[in-house]
Amino acid sequence: MFIDTHAHIHQHPPDEIADIVVRATEAGVGAIFTAGTTLEDSQNAIDLANIHPGVFAGVGVHPTELEHSLTTKELSILGDLAASPQVVVMSEIGIDHQIRSPDKEWQAESLHAQIGIAREHSLPIVFHIREEGDNYDARSARDATLSILRETSAGELGGTAHYFQGSWDFARQLLDLGFRISFAKTLIRITELEETAINTPVDRILLESDSYPQPFKKNRQKWTEPRDIPLVAEKLASLRGIPATEVQETTTRNALEMLGARAELVKQVLFSG
Repeated sequence: MFIDTHAHIHQHPPDEIADIVVRATEAGVGAIFTAGTTLEDSQNAIDLANIHPGVFAGVGVHPTELEHSLTTKELSILGDLAASPQVVVMSEIGIDHQIRSPDKEWQAESLHAQIGIAREHSLPIVFHIREEGDNYDARSARDATLSILRETSAGELGGTAHYFQGSWDFARQLLDLGFRISFAKTLIRITELEETAINTPVDRILLESDSYPQPFKKNRQKWTEPRDIPLVAEKLASLRGIPATEVQETTTRNALEMLGARAELVKQVLFSG
């Protein structure tokens, strides 16, 4: 079974979620990591993971959700959330330097602090990097992220650059720090990503949907869901000249290895049949 290593399915209307999970299972996606973006949203992710056996939670505060640097109280709450049994990753955290994003200093301080929480709870980090105008190779957010990852030795925790859309040069720097690269449906349409998809070592590749409510798409059937993971796997298989089944087996193994001890929770679901 595939693992969707980054989604936000808990943000969908409650009456849709069961069907989303069923469609994922029918498509061969046996586990979904649903990531929180605020303290409240992280709790919601945990609550959903407690209901659905194949859903696991990520906790974190997304950089665009910051209204200030995270306070001692907020970090304490986040630490308590990170200790929840169904939490397998620190997610979604990161750096975002788009025009209307929060203060860069708040972002840097909050990323530092959340990596500290991940270390306390032995959680891999799943991080977001975004630049102004979707220029994923501009130096500001990129350099800020790399600097913080190095300063905190975050590679010791493991983790991945989620929804990766940067250059192979940038990917290589993240790989050198010990991280994985996660591909989503953008791989199907952005040809510049193909170099990274071909060159990333096979044991460092992950798959994700990054699915969240998409009301801007008027046709509900076109919303991205975890069920779309096989489409990404097929594209990756075509680029690398290997069977899609090999992509499935390898990326699932990679995700489980990233989780360390937390992988046992996911294995119980994936291999229970």
